Amino acid sequence: MNKTTKAISAVSILLVAVKLFGFVREMIVAAYFGATFQTDAYNMAIQIIGFSTAIISAGVATVIIPMYNHRRIQRSQEEADSFASNILWITSLFYIALSIIGIVFAPVAVKIFAPSFNGEVAALTVKIVRILFIFTVATNITNFMTSISKVYDRFAITVIAIFPFAIFTVIFTTAFARYLGIYALVISYVLFLLTQALMLILSVRKVFKFKAFLSFSNGDLREVVRLSLPVYVSIAVWEVNAVIDRMLASGLSEGSITAMNYAAKLRALPDGIISASIIMVMYPLLSKYAANQDFDSLKKTTAKAISLLSLALLPIITVSIYYSGEITKLVFERGAFTPDDTALTAGIFIFAVMSLIFASCGTMLSNSFYSMQDTKSPQFAAIAMVVCNIVLNLILVRYMQAAGLTLATSIAFFVYFVILFMLFRRKHGSFGGLALIKNTVKCVVAAGCMVPVFLLCELLRGRLPLLIFFVVAVALSLCVYAALLWVLRVDLFLEALKRARGFLRGRHWEQV
Repeated sequence: MNKTTKAISAVSILLVAVKLFGFVREMIVAAYFGATFQTDAYNMAIQIIGFSTAIISAGVATVIIPMYNHRRIQRSQEEADSFASNILWITSLFYIALSIIGIVFAPVAVKIFAPSFNGEVAALTVKIVRILFIFTVATNITNFMTSISKVYDRFAITVIAIFPFAIFTVIFTTAFARYLGIYALVISYVLFLLTQALMLILSVRKVFKFKAFLSFSNGDLREVVRLSLPVYVSIAVWEVNAVIDRMLASGLSEGSITAMNYAAKLRALPDGIISASIIMVMYPLLSKYAANQDFDSLKKTTAKAISLLSLALLPIITVSIYYSGEITKLVFERGAFTPDDTALTAGIFIFAVMSLIFASCGTMLSNSFYSMQDTKSPQFAAIAMVVCNIVLNLILVRYMQAAGLTLATSIAFFVYFVILFMLFRRKHGSFGGLALIKNTVKCVVAAGCMVPVFLLCELLRGRLPLLIFFVVAVALSLCVYAALLWVLRVDLFLEALKRARGFLRGRHWEQV
């Protein structure tokens, strides 16, 4: 685990930089555009494109890692590269067909995804959707090359390739927003797609030998489809969660979709740094264990990853819920983003951040299934999740508006995690479930003790600038959290302290 620990640390640092750049991007976008029908149209168009591309790429990207690893370990490098090249050609052809269909039927897609959109907002959404569909092949190449990069532990480039998104958005928004309006965001997004794909191609060519090989009859496509079909269902219902939220939100007050989007971006900061770094590094490792039939190591790694996610995310959830308004104000409230927008976004953010731990741990468990080429178990859990989400959406939106939609999704994520946990234990036996529960309870107790610190810090409110007040309160509460983890003897925390002491003394970190 020495190499894995270092990889997680490196990826986390890069993701912190990406997210910081991302927040600069969102702050500028919020200041220039606020929460209006134009941003609603842009965000809905991105949602439609994301759902459409997930139909092909996301499923293949999920199964390609264990399939490629199996061929590389059990057969040969050349056979693995030929397999991957063939699938890349085939999926690219599918994407060309998807782009044509998307451009022709863009009005139908907008009507389905946002039935309450009409007039100017509907027309604008259709235009943006058609522009973005032209460049979806780049998304396929990016997803595919990202998977290959992870097989070879080249995690850094997959994160670095995200940086152009913030760079292009900031440049085009500040320089051209007054002339191009929302199309400044559209152009910056297209340039990002092309640049990201090019960066990954240049990086992967050092380890992956691309071959001009296309065959529909050699069995590669059939095997990928067999394993991918349940993944497609799982991914589709995950996307349906977001789509249903947007469909119902499109009938709420103006700016509701954009407020949900901003709340999701706030939630995405810890998710995209902590959760993503752990899951990104662990999935290829799990697939290698599965290819070597080392299932004991696979189960131990899964259990440790879930414990680590719980330990890291619980204090973040506590801080985010208590200081949701302050966080939203610090990040977004300037320019066209008004105090009313802050209040709406902060209320949604509270319920969005609740799902962090269940969504992350659920993804970790689903990846464990995928690494063993079991794609049906996550499918079953995902279907149960979307059914739960639909029912709760219809109930809670009546009483809580956009916040109710977000709460429904958070509850659905909890259902998803519980089902996956039970399925994993039933199919693969015990994997330290009691120890997981014990450590999680300790972390919950420690996180709960952060609240009295917040209350004491209220004495400083108004005496310090908001940013300094927030930093002081969070720093003090995290110190209390860490101290209680030590007092309660939480295994992973004690292990981290041991590694830190070893590092400071100049020694090599011991194997986990």
